[in-house]
Amino acid sequence: PTEASVMFQSTCSVQSWVEYGTDTLQLDYARQLVGGQEAVHDAEHRVRLTGLQPGATYYYRVGVREITQNKAYHKEFGREETTPFHRFTLPADTTTHFTALVFNDMHSMKAVEQAMGSLADRIPHDFVVFNGDCLPEPADRAEALEAIHSLVRTFHGADVPCVFVRGNHEIRNAYSSGMLSLFDYGPGATTYHAFSWGETRFVISEWREDKPGNTRVDYGVNDFSEFRREQAGFLSREASGRAFRKARRRVLIHHIPLWYSKEKKDASSVSGACRTLWSPALSKMAFDISVNAHTHEFEVYEKGQYGNFYPMIIGGGPALDTATFTVIEKRGKVFRVKVLNVKGEVLWERVI
Repeated sequence: PTEASVMFQSTCSVQSWVEYGTDTLQLDYARQLVGGQEAVHDAEHRVRLTGLQPGATYYYRVGVREITQNKAYHKEFGREETTPFHRFTLPADTTTHFTALVFNDMHSMKAVEQAMGSLADRIPHDFVVFNGDCLPEPADRAEALEAIHSLVRTFHGADVPCVFVRGNHEIRNAYSSGMLSLFDYGPGATTYHAFSWGETRFVISEWREDKPGNTRVDYGVNDFSEFRREQAGFLSREASGRAFRKARRRVLIHHIPLWYSKEKKDASSVSGACRTLWSPALSKMAFDISVNAHTHEFEVYEKGQYGNFYPMIIGGGPALDTATFTVIEKRGKVFRVKVLNVKGEVLWERVI
């Protein structure tokens, strides 16, 4: 409610800053300092704005000044540029109205991205969640940035806050471990985290690969076992935390479902291992809905249908005839969830 991150990239070494305020004529100034030094060594930039007013709309723009020479005792500068103004609105503790859109498994398919973006433009919304396999298998930083920018351009990420959740394809290929530098989850947060949008609590979890660690696709370079155990502790702390307990609505979002109809029922089931680790906490967390993905087949599970502790949605994709997205809408006491296809047709809807 009181902070936001502005992230951007430059094509050369630059000084950079963000001018921001609730009025474009009265602006504050922030820059990225690391140990007292301005971060000018890389193309990636992250400026954290703090001390913001909950519920307020802020206008901001990014400024840069080219550094043509950067030596120990001599520096030279080139041209200076600023972006147009963009804006974002922060939630407040008392926020009772919002709309969130959740997309999944677009796999960088441009036709699907464009179709979903066109639909999103017709639904006023406060933030977007990309629930995994939307930025798949990055070979290098340039490819990762292009995939991110494609989504940011399509879904107006300079004005609409975006939450990126890793799927099993985001942790594959040469630059997958480098992807983490391209996001900011806030102070002390990691790829699994929780945040409140007014009276609603969102919990983001992930367990990464959908295959056990001894499979060929892993090649022994990953080990998510401890990562999953860490989240058992995170979920336990979240369940007993004040923010979760006082929330009027609660939403769990993760890519691979903990329960699904075509899961392999054998010892190698990664979701089964996660259920064993996480069930002690999840069984006590009264989620209104869990939004998942991964199988590419749209399904809805009622509470208890497969042993699940709460109702579940599994999104479709990544083709035009199978892709879906989820709309989470709160209007006062009314909490509505619905799933649409690329034609804008409502496939499922419920007031919870």
